[in-house]
Formats: sequence, structure tokens, C-alpha cells
Amino acid sequence: MLSKSCYFPCSNYIVLFTILFSSTAAAAASSPKISYVDYCGSVVPQYPSTGTFLGHSKFFELSDGHYSGGEKLFAAEPGTSIVRTDHSDVGHFNFGAKYVHKTKSSEILQLGGSLSFQGPQIVVKSRRRHTTKYVNLELSGFWSESTGMICMVGTGSSHAYAGNILLLSAVFKLYYPKISNIFNSIVSGTLESLDPVESLNYFEKISVSAYAQMNYSYTQFPSSIRDSCSNIEVPKETSSFVMDSMSSYIPDLLAVLLKLEHGSDCSGGNCYPFSLKKDSIPSFLSLNQIYFSEEGKFHTRIGFYNHSAHWFNYKFVPKDSFVGEGFWDHEKNQMCLVACQVLANASVGDCTVGLSLWFPLVFTIKSRSRVIGRIWSKKNKNDPGYFSTMSFRDYGLYQNLNPGMKYQYSVLEGISGCDAIENSAYMGSRTYPDGSLRHDLSFSMSAVTKGGSSANGQAYPLSIGDTVFTDSFVETKMEDLNVTLRNVSYEFSYWSYTDPSSPGRIPAKISAEGVYNSKNGHLCMVGCWYNESSVLDKQEKIEDMMDCKILINIQFPPMDPKEGEHLNGTIKSTRQTWDPLYFEPISLSSYKMYDEQATESIWRMDIEIIIVVISLTLSCIFIISQILYAKKNQHVLPAISITMLVVMSLGFLIPLILNFEAMLIMVKNKQNFFSNSGDWMVVKEVIVRVLTLVAFILHLRMLQVAWSARCASEGKNDLSVAEQKTMKLCLILYFSGAVIAWFVQSKSRSHWWKREDLLSYAGFILDGFLFPQILLNLFRRSHEKALSLAFFVGMSAIRIFPHVYDLYRAQTTVPRLQFSYIYASPEVDFYSLAWNIIITLVGILLATSIFLQQRYGGNYILPLRLRKQDGYETIAELSL
Repeated sequence: MLSKSCYFPCSNYIVLFTILFSSTAAAAASSPKISYVDYCGSVVPQYPSTGTFLGHSKFFELSDGHYSGGEKLFAAEPGTSIVRTDHSDVGHFNFGAKYVHKTKSSEILQLGGSLSFQGPQIVVKSRRRHTTKYVNLELSGFWSESTGMICMVGTGSSHAYAGNILLLSAVFKLYYPKISNIFNSIVSGTLESLDPVESLNYFEKISVSAYAQMNYSYTQFPSSIRDSCSNIEVPKETSSFVMDSMSSYIPDLLAVLLKLEHGSDCSGGNCYPFSLKKDSIPSFLSLNQIYFSEEGKFHTRIGFYNHSAHWFNYKFVPKDSFVGEGFWDHEKNQMCLVACQVLANASVGDCTVGLSLWFPLVFTIKSRSRVIGRIWSKKNKNDPGYFSTMSFRDYGLYQNLNPGMKYQYSVLEGISGCDAIENSAYMGSRTYPDGSLRHDLSFSMSAVTKGGSSANGQAYPLSIGDTVFTDSFVETKMEDLNVTLRNVSYEFSYWSYTDPSSPGRIPAKISAEGVYNSKNGHLCMVGCWYNESSVLDKQEKIEDMMDCKILINIQFPPMDPKEGEHLNGTIKSTRQTWDPLYFEPISLSSYKMYDEQATESIWRMDIEIIIVVISLTLSCIFIISQILYAKKNQHVLPAISITMLVVMSLGFLIPLILNFEAMLIMVKNKQNFFSNSGDWMVVKEVIVRVLTLVAFILHLRMLQVAWSARCASEGKNDLSVAEQKTMKLCLILYFSGAVIAWFVQSKSRSHWWKREDLLSYAGFILDGFLFPQILLNLFRRSHEKALSLAFFVGMSAIRIFPHVYDLYRAQTTVPRLQFSYIYASPEVDFYSLAWNIIITLVGILLATSIFLQQRYGGNYILPLRLRKQDGYETIAELSL
């Protein structure tokens, strides 16, 4: 019979699930059915459904809409504050129909759909992070074709920051006409709470408005639009599109931020298309929700922004928006449209703004825009609301280019004193990228000035030779591989480290072109940049404002880089220091990876995952063999070291506790560094975690069996005494080792131990898992064969092999790629040349010691003169 001290009760989680289920059931039961007739009967009559399903109609779909009201649902709570950067504090809503049914009335349709709200960003001051509130409702109701009204009722919930959930009931009313035009393309409505005002679930009325995506009727086409664009001069070399490709190509090309170029006469109200304060002049615009129809017609929503950061929140804001319609002019290869201002009350004002834009086919160092256009007022110069014609162009934050793009090199003759040209005949023993792959010449970078300013960013080639990369996701390989010097054009963009809450963190951009030498890996270029603080004269083009007195030198690392070899370079202004356009030299560095290295690393990571799975599977097999061995030889169970089994169990438990979620994220990030196939890596890692858990459970089972046998051997007091001595000595040694390791590392590093340090030391202790068993055998002078040969030899091999593998890997892998190690990772054990040799030899020594002890006796490993002494005295004498 087991003593009470040997009984380990299990935690019962059934109670927790019962509570959760009961809470959910109670919440569901507390939401009564809402009467449609009571709240919507006077808006849209209710008719029985005929059962005819019309599908998930996109006709009833609104996205990125604007809302106001509902302060209780979206207000900041104590300890939080709403981010205030114009558009970033504007939430949005979406609505979509899940089903549409016919009814017995020909003009009434039955709807079911979802209405969701996302609140503004809220800063949690105590945790220094952002969070957002969400409201979701499931609604059902009817739509009237004749009146254009939708009325729906339903329930939902609001998820607050503190974790509180409000159960909501509401009525949703929306004016949604069957056919829209430019004047009623902004639909609006309300959401009202059906709960009593004194209820915790009550909320204030919410007003909504959005740009409709329904059947559209063009009213400004063709005369008004065509006449508006007649005076615009469009360059000859621009992209043309056939009818079938417009709806697929053009919206993608216009998914960019367009920068307005204000003239020097920008003052008062004559330099922007709507009345704003002088300090709120919009600097950017974008065309959102573009919909093409037959004959090249389209309609769209236009947003204006003060800062580039706002475009990423391109939600509809009535006071900063226009709606427009237009057509593609096949003769001039331009988009021409007329726009109408959206008023603050979500109605549409007059249509007195014209826009024209086109897609250039030729890039130069000074002109890198894939979208260029003009915006002007159709009013007379003396009329209120008139503004001067402005140019706009994309800001260069793009991934894809227009099909058929060309690059025209124009400043190559300005490169002088460049190693790429002067040492073009150099033939060294090292191999550098041949320039045939864009990825090999692209890199992320860190930038530091002499004054201490720092930034990070990226650089990538737009063209190599005559090949322009129109798709950043498709790698194009150059056909001629025997070219030493290649003409290249580049785009540099980097971001200064600033306060994350500061508005308009605009990337500094440098356009460059030059020569790359594939024999020495040197890249030399002339760069151009545009000073954002410059103001254009009335007739001045942005190209004339660019400073091209910049010299860029980049040295790429060899294809087989050694430790310490990485990409480095400089960006220098060739102007005098007193020149207003002069800037301090910028030092660049990057730990880039070539395609060949990435491919090899992915292959190695896959192999390492397989090795990890095999190792864990073998661990499970070996512990099962020990359990079966102990079951067959139950007399040896008390002789198994409890300390050893605890150490082994903890060796599997610690990674599960400290590394479960972190390991999943880490492995996915490692794979995403190389490719976009991180999901499969996460699946593999889940398998690893499951096997680790199985191994842990098996060790717990072995521990429970051994502990039960030990408790049953109440008459053998020597077992308890020896185990206590073993545990005390092990704890002293483990603690002393931890202190020494911490002291040594604190001399070289400024921080206390991190999670990785704890994992590494735990792995080191697990490498010597046989040490407690050796001590117990010594103290007892044991002759029992407590451990099966398969167990202690197999488990020792599993602990030794990673260090042998790391010795091999160190000779074949670039040292800086250690972050990608999955098997034999420095994060879970001590790995270096010295540690690998020491741990391998010690592991073999410990396994040999167990073999000798079980064959000849516990004290057989001691010198002959000490074997007849008491085990504890022997250790004491050795310690002297």
C-alpha cells in the first residue's frame, strides 16, 4: 500500500469547462427574440419568404465605412487613451449580406447579414501597447426596392479592453437605393440600441455612412468628363490597356499613395480642393474602391490626407473625401474623371474638380513614378473654392510596376573613382553574386551617421541591364552570365527611429543608378534625392528640385562569407559642408543572405526538423523500453534514482513551459525569413511539441512507477538515505554551476539571464542525466542492473549526437546563420567547439560508468584503494 506522501492527485479541469459552458448557455438564453414588426414594420413591411435563395449577394456590401456616435462602446477606459493623429483615431464599419431570399412581394427581399465595427486605436498606458474595441452584430430583416430602405434587427456583442462583454440588441436602418449615381453614392443610416437606457448594454445611437458598391448609373459621362481633360498634355510613352485588362491591372497600379505637388503660389484657398485650415493642407491623395464597368467607365472614392501614414488607414472620412466617375481615354492613354466633394453630413456637393492620370513607361533616375496626374478646379478663377492646377505622382511605395516598363540610364558618366569600374579586371579566389538574380542584389540595411542618427530600411534594384523588374514577387534570371560590369538602377528607402506616435513617419528615398562588378562584388552609383521641405515654383517640375550630388558605394560579401564578413557601404554627399543640401555621410551595413544560402538553409532546417522528430521518437521508444524492463524486473525499481528521473522530466518540461508559444513564433519567423511557406514549418513544430509532451508524460509514468516501488520498500532505509545524499550533492553542484555560469556570462554581457540562458543550462544538466544514478550506485554500492542497456546507451546517444552534429555543421554553415538553427540550437544547450568536445566525452564517460557499475558494482569506478570504504566517505575523501 502506498503512503500518503507518495500519492499525487490530478487536477480536475472538468469544473472549469462546466463553468464556461454554463456561462455561454446562460448568455445565449438571456438574448430574447426581437420582434421585427415592432421596430421595423413601419419602415419596410415584413413578408413571408418564398424560400428562393438568391445567394451571398455582393450587392448588399459595404466596406471601410465611417461612423459616429456610440461613445459608450468605443470610449477609452481608465488607464487608456485614444491615439490622436487625425485619421488614425477614426474607426470604421463593414456590412455584408449572408443570405438573400425572395418574398411574396416582388419588391421586398429578406436579408440576413453581419454588421461589424472597429473602434479607434487605444493606447494602454500601463502596458505601452495598442488595442482596439470591436462590435459585432448578426442581423435579419428586409429591403424595399421601391424606397431603397433596409431595416434589420438582431443581437451581438462588444468586446471591451478589460475583457467585459456587452450583450447588445439593436435595430439597423439604412438607405440603400437599387441604382446609385455620383450624387447618391454615399449611403447612410443608423444603428440604435433596443435595451433600456439604464441597462449596462445600452449604447448611444450610431450614424453610419459608406461608399456604395451597387448598380451604378453614370451621369457625368461623356461630355463633361471629356471636355475637362481636353487640355491635359500626356507624354507619348505611357501604358495602354485593353478593355479586358483594365479592371485587373489598373486598381492594383493605383493601390499607392499619390503625393500632391503644391506650387509656390499656394496660399489661402487656391491650392487645395476644399476649405481647410492653412496648417491642414492635404499633401497626399489616393483612389480607393475603384469599380470598372463596360466601355472603360469607372467610379471611385478619393481620399485626401495630411500625412503618408494615414493612407494605410484608407477608411472613408466624409469631410476629407470626394467621389468621382470617369473613363479610360484610349487615344491619350489616360484616366479622366470628374469628382464631387463629399460634405460633412455625408451628402454629395458640386462636381467641379477634374483629375487626369497616366502610367509612364520609362523610368529615369529623376523620374521613378509609375502614376502621374493632374488635379484642377473647373470653376472660374474668381469663384469661391477655385484652386490652381496641381500635379501628383506616386510616392514610390510599390511592389509591382507597369507591364512593358523601360529604364533609361542617364548619369553613368558621372561615376568616378569607383572600384567597380577601376578594378573590373580583378580576378580573386572568392566568388560574388553574378548579378543575374534580383534577390542577390537586394538587401535590408541599418544606416548610421557620424552624428549618431540611426535608421533602417531596404534597397532593391529596379533594373539590371535592360531588364526592368515589373513584379517584385517573381524572380527573373539574366540570360547573359558572362558579364563582369552590369548597369543597375536602385531604390533606397529608410526610416529614422522616431517616436511611434509621431505622425507622418515618411521614408527618406534615394534613387540611384550605377555599375555592379560581379568579380569583386562592388557596387558604385550616383544617387538623387528630393528635399521634402522644398517648395515648387509655379512652373517648376519635381525633377528639377532633385539633388543628384550623391555617391554610393556598396561592397557585397562573398557567396561563402566567413565570420565577420557582411555587406557594408557608404552614402556620401559630394557637396560642400556649408551647402544647405549637404548631409553627413551615412554608413550602411546588412547581414543579407543570397538565394543559394537561403535554399541551403531551408533544406538544412527541414532536415533538422526531421532529426528532432526522430530523436524525440527514439526518446519515447527508449523510455518505453525502460518501463517494460522495470515491469519485467520489478526488484530493480527501487534502485532507480528518483533524482535522475526528476531531472529528465524537467528537461522535457522546461522547454514546454518556457518555449511553447515562443518556439512556434520563432520557427515560423525563421522560415518566413527565407520564404512564404512558414505554415508547414509550424505544422512540423506542432508535431515536435506533441512528441515532447508524450516523452514528458512517459517520463512522469516512469517516475511514478519508481516512486511507488520506493515507497513500498519501507524496510530499506538505505535507499532513502542514499537518495537524499544524491539529491543534496546534485543540487549543490547544479546551483554552483549556475552561479559560475552566470558570473562568467555577466562579465561579457550586461543583462541578467534570459529565457535562452535558462534553457541552455537546463539542456546542459540534461546532458549529464546519468550523474545522479552514478552517485546513487556509489552511495549504495549497488549491484542491481537498474537501467536497461537500451535506455542508458540510447538516451546518452540522443544527448551526444547534437554536439557531434554541431561540430560538423560549424564547418559547413555561415556562423551568422545560427539564428536559423532548429536542431542543436544554442538556445537550448551549450554549443561551441570546446563544449561540444567536453559534453561528448563526458556523455561517453557517464554511460561507460553506468555499464561498469551495473556489471561489477556501484563503487567499481573508484580507485581500488577506495572501493572498500563507505560510499559517502569515498565521496568526501575525493572532495578533499
